[in-house]
Amino acid sequence: MLLIIGALLQQEEGSNSSEDWFAIRHIEIVGDLKYATKTSLQSDYISLLGRNLLSLSLSDTLDVALSSEWVKSAEVRKVWPNTLQLLVYEHTPLAYWRDGQLISTTADIFTPQSVPELPLTRLNGPDDSSDIVLDQFGLISQVLSSTSLRVAQLTLEARGAWHLTFTNGITVKLGRDEIIERLQRFIAVYESDLSGRIETIHSVDARYPHGVAVSWRKNL
Repeated sequence: MLLIIGALLQQEEGSNSSEDWFAIRHIEIVGDLKYATKTSLQSDYISLLGRNLLSLSLSDTLDVALSSEWVKSAEVRKVWPNTLQLLVYEHTPLAYWRDGQLISTTADIFTPQSVPELPLTRLNGPDDSSDIVLDQFGLISQVLSSTSLRVAQLTLEARGAWHLTFTNGITVKLGRDEIIERLQRFIAVYESDLSGRIETIHSVDARYPHGVAVSWRKNL
């Protein structure tokens, strides 16, 4: 408060203006960063340098802070006379979405300039279908939680049909209806008859009402 009063008095006396006195010279990045770096964030926030700390609005600052693709939310603190402190919280990626995007654990879709290689499931679907695909992925993951099977890729086709590929390489067609029931039927057959022959299986069609059809790899 004394700094502000002093700056205003100096402005009245015709010396340095408050614009110069409270110009932002330092941006301090605080946060538990895993994917973004402080260097990259400093580059994203460079437009804040030189702004007046006294008149800088919270909404304008947050707009700039959230412009970085990895930042989910941020808190702003003015450290007088010349420092702006930004506490940033990153997105936590849950899955890849389509080509070059990620879905976070809070269901936000974001597009990093450089997409990291992470051991995440790949989700695909038509435009504006991310919520549907994510919900289905959650249901499927619950069903698989008691098995050794894990989803490598889940796709919703434009015509509404689902198919998934497991991390062991097996692709399963589930169709458009009774997805969970068909998945459970596949699991039963897989655990009783197929788990020991993974290398020979090309794909499985689980769209049949009372069983599954197995397509075998040739020349094995």
